Amino acid sequence: MFFTAVCLSKASRRALTPKRGNKDFYKGTRQAFLPGGHRTGAPGKHVIRGASKYRLLDEKVRVFVAPSIEEIKKSELKPYVGKDVKLTMVQKKELWNIIPKPLASSQPVPSS
Repeated sequence: MFFTAVCLSKASRRALTPKRGNKDFYKGTRQAFLPGGHRTGAPGKHVIRGASKYRLLDEKVRVFVAPSIEEIKKSELKPYVGKDVKLTMVQKKELWNIIPKPLASSQPVPSS
């Protein structure tokens, strides 16, 4: 008796990744596996017996907190910046002073 090509190929044993799937295959962004935080993961659990097969848990459901619409409309911030906006040198220096400077690895750290 001879084995078929499917049994010998071992193609089905490899993990299915977005590169190996078809053009519509999407595996996800792994948001459920983020470390830390009590609101990561599935928002509920599967139930074996009962009318519903999936039960949402209030402590696991993600909650997004946003400012009210009135605060957003009153804000000076706008969602987009036009390409024609130019900063003066004074404004550029102010912005660069706000940004924290990274520690250079070549400079020794002063000891106290």
